[in-house]
Amino acid sequence: MPTTQQSSGRRTVTSVLLTLVLVIAIALAAAVVVVPRVLGGMSLTVLSGSMEPGIKPGDIVVTRGVDTTTARDLKIGDVITFLPFPDDPTLVTHRITAKAVNMDGVAYITQGDNNNATDPWGPVHDYQVRGKVIYTVRVLGWARQWIGGNASWVVVGSAVLLIGFGVISFASSFRRPTGDAPTAARRALRGDDDEVA
Repeated sequence: MPTTQQSSGRRTVTSVLLTLVLVIAIALAAAVVVVPRVLGGMSLTVLSGSMEPGIKPGDIVVTRGVDTTTARDLKIGDVITFLPFPDDPTLVTHRITAKAVNMDGVAYITQGDNNNATDPWGPVHDYQVRGKVIYTVRVLGWARQWIGGNASWVVVGSAVLLIGFGVISFASSFRRPTGDAPTAARRALRGDDDEVA
């Protein structure tokens, strides 16, 4: 039977691990959800290898929002997210390799880091740009894709885990102390626990 000290040690380790998991989850949620919203951008899961090795499939790119005014500040070398075709909502994230400013606005030539040629759709205009990539979260995109496709199961599973954890925590608070506590109680009843100086 575990001693009180062992039980206390396990509870401490469990508490530290759960706290660590919670802190990591909050930090990831902030990085993927809160920061892009504050910056007027978005977070997107990368599905192709066109930006490898820097950005891999399954990574999440987080962007700062860009409009036609702030698009002028984009530079060659920046990685941007844009709509290459007017009637297609598919977003592409590639690097700016050339930039031209004229009376009509700004236009960019883009290319994936892993591609041998510039993008075939020609110049990307400032009004097509949706954001500038500010950082990448590795691998988490696959988990987000899976959660998005199994949202109801994730909610149910999380609820079951939380309820189970609550029940176990509640039940463990009613356990009798283990170890030397019963012996100390018996000694106290017999009057054997008088201290000798």
